[in-house]
Amino acid sequence: MARWLISLMLLSGVAGTNVALANPAVLELLSDSQSLTPQKMIEQAEKTYPGVISEFQIDVENGQLIYELSMINTKEDAITEFEFWAKDGRLIRQKVEGLEADDKDELKAVKLLKEMDQSFSQLLKLAMGGSGAHILEAQLDHDLGISYLELKLIDANGKHRIAFDIENQRPLPLLKWD
Repeated sequence: MARWLISLMLLSGVAGTNVALANPAVLELLSDSQSLTPQKMIEQAEKTYPGVISEFQIDVENGQLIYELSMINTKEDAITEFEFWAKDGRLIRQKVEGLEADDKDELKAVKLLKEMDQSFSQLLKLAMGGSGAHILEAQLDHDLGISYLELKLIDANGKHRIAFDIENQRPLPLLKWD
């Protein structure tokens, strides 16, 4: 009976309604002028910690916005994962690990960014242009010979994804979707 009810909810769109209702809550938290914006948190982390940011995402715990980011330190072959409170940028958790095989694509993109003497925050500004959207996720990646930044954004119109070519400093139309 429970399976049948879940299937009916999925088919009728009830389950999708909860997802749609979650977006305004996240958007409201990101729009709170009392919190650091993702961009400010990213810039602060770049100034405070060694390495290059390779990944950023938001999380919501008990109604509180948390920023999670990863930084790759090429000199030490390490990746550090951080969690910060969005309200004040205070560090919650920091975990350092050695780079592994599954980090190689991010590492290629990080190395290209360093060669170009560019920071993650500068790349974000270029990729977002004048968009007023908020960052949900941002990750460096390398695939099919292209190093790029993949962004998940949210604004009043909903969620959007874009990919931005690091080397050529332009959007990747084949990887752009809504």
